[in-house]
Amino acid sequence: MRPTPAQTPDVELTDIHHALTAVHETVGTLTFPRCDQEDVYELIRRVELEIAGPHPDMQLIGTFLNSIARSLRTQPEAREACLRIEDAIERAGLPSTWQAGI
Repeated sequence: MRPTPAQTPDVELTDIHHALTAVHETVGTLTFPRCDQEDVYELIRRVELEIAGPHPDMQLIGTFLNSIARSLRTQPEAREACLRIEDAIERAGLPSTWQAGI
């Protein structure tokens, strides 16, 4: 059953938050440069701040989510995290661009 329009933003934001939690856990286990890990953590923080705000900018959130997935897509052990992001992007009705150019 699809949520009503009034419920959709909260559901979407909750999905995004859960995806980011999974990504955060995954990033800590990856063997890529520390500076790259810090960049991903910063993007996660930016999305979480946007989600927590009174009027989340879904377009900005979509941009950050695609950037996170793009940063992780070359890491085989991050595949599940990228798919979680993809699911959250899709459920939120945002454009998915992170796989472009693969």
